[in-house]
Amino acid sequence: MTLGLAVAAVSLALAVLLPAAGAATQARARAAALSAPQQHYLALAEQGVARALRRWHDPRRGWYDARLADRDRYPLATIWDIVPLFQSLGAIAIASPTSAHRRAVTSFASGAERYLNRGLRPVPGYSPYPGDRAPGTQTWFDDNGWWGLAFMSAFRATGSRRWLNDAQRALRYIARAGWDRSSGGIWWNTQHPYKSGPALASDTLLATLLYQQSHSAFDLAQARRFLAWANTSGFSQSDGLYAGSSLNATPVDYIEGPLIYAQATLCRLTGASSECALAERLKARALTRFGYLLDFSPQYDAIYLQWMLALYAIDGDRTLYAMAADNARNAQTRAGNAEGLYLLSWNGETLPAANAQPGMLQTHAATTSLFAWLAVYPPPA
Repeated sequence: MTLGLAVAAVSLALAVLLPAAGAATQARARAAALSAPQQHYLALAEQGVARALRRWHDPRRGWYDARLADRDRYPLATIWDIVPLFQSLGAIAIASPTSAHRRAVTSFASGAERYLNRGLRPVPGYSPYPGDRAPGTQTWFDDNGWWGLAFMSAFRATGSRRWLNDAQRALRYIARAGWDRSSGGIWWNTQHPYKSGPALASDTLLATLLYQQSHSAFDLAQARRFLAWANTSGFSQSDGLYAGSSLNATPVDYIEGPLIYAQATLCRLTGASSECALAERLKARALTRFGYLLDFSPQYDAIYLQWMLALYAIDGDRTLYAMAADNARNAQTRAGNAEGLYLLSWNGETLPAANAQPGMLQTHAATTSLFAWLAVYPPPA
């Protein structure tokens, strides 16, 4: 166990479970300013985070295991395993920016920096397991995008440019190592097996959100480059949505949500009205394609709903909020087990092995993240 991970874990425990009296007073004041639905979702998210800490935290290693009672040689959560917990903490602190919530984000984000692999070439990036340092470590470019987006949420929650810089590291690694300079597109991982829709989605949105903060030519150039490929080679004309990969064009919801939101945001930042119109058409197509009550798997559906909620915040489409709220209602009533852990699908069924192993932190945290993001956005008037 490293000292940094141990300190982060202890600080997180104190911040989430043992707020000081002053912080508790502040929390009550902040909660009073939220609508009743937001207060309800905030309470659910806080409970979900606290249960994750109690059940998946590994005191010997000072971080979180990927699964309950994990006996693997390397049991700690990978980036993909734990990113929804990182996003949950960020959203809670955005919804209710108390000192306790902000400390929790800061402590977790400090631990999240342990995934930075300075040995990667040509520039450092984030490898899947905490403590990876070897130059040849297999590394995923969608992971770097999702991790960068979680650091962006931490920046939004705390205002600390440290987390903005961490997100920027992810984008620089993707731009240098992930983009195929010969024919375009973003590889799935450093082995270059195929061009990845999830990598394209997370990385495009990361570049867009970084540009929103930095207004730098580099960030805008990456967003434009990624979107130009997405809207041509990365688009499935027969489906009217973005392709899952260069090997399988079938659209997947957690690819579409981030790319639609990135396009809508970039349109508003640059004044390119054609991008707003395209985002609206893609939104309508996605709603038709994926339906209203989702049953793919929580780790995918939660990402889709996170960014459709963000889209609701800028375009005012109440259907998007209602969809997220109705899926959350399903999850609250059906996805929990007897211990209050969200380990089932949102319709109450056991998840297929292809989507989730038993007892995964990712499954519980993904559902928790949906509650957390619903706490951020007020319902329609």
